Amino acid sequence: PRAMDSYSISKRNADPILRLGLEQQLGPKLQALQDKQTEMLRAQKAEAKALNQRLCNDIGSHSSNKRALEKHMVSSKLAFSSTASSHTLPNPDQHRLVSQSVQSMERVTSDIDALHGEHMKTMQRQRQAQSQIDVQANNMSAWFARYGEPKRQPSQMDFHRSFVLKPRWCPESRSFSNAQALRRGHITK
Repeated sequence: PRAMDSYSISKRNADPILRLGLEQQLGPKLQALQDKQTEMLRAQKAEAKALNQRLCNDIGSHSSNKRALEKHMVSSKLAFSSTASSHTLPNPDQHRLVSQSVQSMERVTSDIDALHGEHMKTMQRQRQAQSQIDVQANNMSAWFARYGEPKRQPSQMDFHRSFVLKPRWCPESRSFSNAQALRRGHITK
């Protein structure tokens, strides 16, 4: 989406109805947050897959070492047994790699939580602003109070807009009547 130029922004700020829409442009920000969160979730999925693979390798090596030590313990009780064992020392890098994977998962998870909090705050601001916009103008005076008076006011010579005429002279009472006549404009006919 393209950004608006300064002239368009100033025109929208001048109009009371368009100003409401200008202040509520949170959609692109929400979309960017959602895209970033999706990217982070994919990264978390890749980290979880790598951690699972490393843990499977670590568990496999530990279980094979455990079986080898159990066999050695049983055979060492016998007479004339060999003292050599098929037990291998655990790889020192393996523990470091698992620890790094766990830390990476924790970091990505905390980043996702922070991003989720920001997303929720933005959504709450949008809902709050939307609730302020949704207040309805049930009559014309509420409409004018909210959006301002129209620039084009009705006049005697403007036949397109409706116009309230002056009260008529009543010769019987020798005064003006209380009734006001409405001349309907061409727009409303």
